[in-house]
Amino acid sequence: MNRMHLYVISTLLLVTGAVASAQTRPEVEFRTTQVRDNVYMLAGAGGNLGASVGEDGVLLIDSEYEGLTDKMISAVKAISDRPIRFVVNTHWHFDHVGGNEALAKAGPVIVAHENVRKRMSSEQHLLGLDRSVPPSPPGALPTVTFTDRLTFHWNGDEVTILHVEPAHTDGDSIVLFHKANVIHMGDLYFAGMYPFIDVNTGASIDGMIKGVDKALALANEETKFIPGHGPLSDLASLRSYREMLATARDRVKALVDQGKSRDEVIAAKPTADLDAKWARAFGPDLWVGIVYDGMTRGGDPPAAGESAGPKPVP
Repeated sequence: MNRMHLYVISTLLLVTGAVASAQTRPEVEFRTTQVRDNVYMLAGAGGNLGASVGEDGVLLIDSEYEGLTDKMISAVKAISDRPIRFVVNTHWHFDHVGGNEALAKAGPVIVAHENVRKRMSSEQHLLGLDRSVPPSPPGALPTVTFTDRLTFHWNGDEVTILHVEPAHTDGDSIVLFHKANVIHMGDLYFAGMYPFIDVNTGASIDGMIKGVDKALALANEETKFIPGHGPLSDLASLRSYREMLATARDRVKALVDQGKSRDEVIAAKPTADLDAKWARAFGPDLWVGIVYDGMTRGGDPPAAGESAGPKPVP
């Protein structure tokens, strides 16, 4: 079963609210790609992981679903005999922080933007997927948080974690490996597919575009991009993704400006000519609805640390 099939299965499980554990998904195996120098990408079932390996130990980006930690650690051990010293969460979603608690018990320090800890500390609701997420256990929470940026001098490289204003969530970070010329994008970038946008955290397609622009401004023709989901990418691929986001934004906005309702905007099929290429994980109706919701959501979104939506119906 290939990586895209696994991701589509994971997406369907998200929609139904029944994320399977590793015990019910024995087919999940991690694929490791050396991106450049001592920076690697590890792809399992959730968000893509990044890893800097070397004499200082392993700096890991994100921690996958809960229940896949043993397999993930085995994949890391295949590229380094050094311990995992730090785990950087790019945002709070459970396919990126699910392994936090199990990893933290082994000693790594969990690092993230302050809003990641706040979101993980209280119940959240994923509006587009109609799924409520309970608070994480205390042992899973980041113990080191930052507001704007944080820099590691690690394994011979300068590694900068940069907060992005609300885009995919309100706690997004991108991770720049200066010497290796690699950027881990977190879920700002779903390579080759429509992304999910966590509207309940104040995120929007405009924020996604601004976040991608921030990464593009740091990049050059040789930069490699580790997406939150999808294959390892280059500058041309990220530019194509940015163009898709802007096109979808402009078309939905034109319909919103005409006073169209949510159902009318979806029925208009504004992304019809894009769907064959990009509707690989989220269908067109779900995607257009997410874009619409981010543009029209009235009032302030729930603050990080506050309840972000209704409890699931029993």
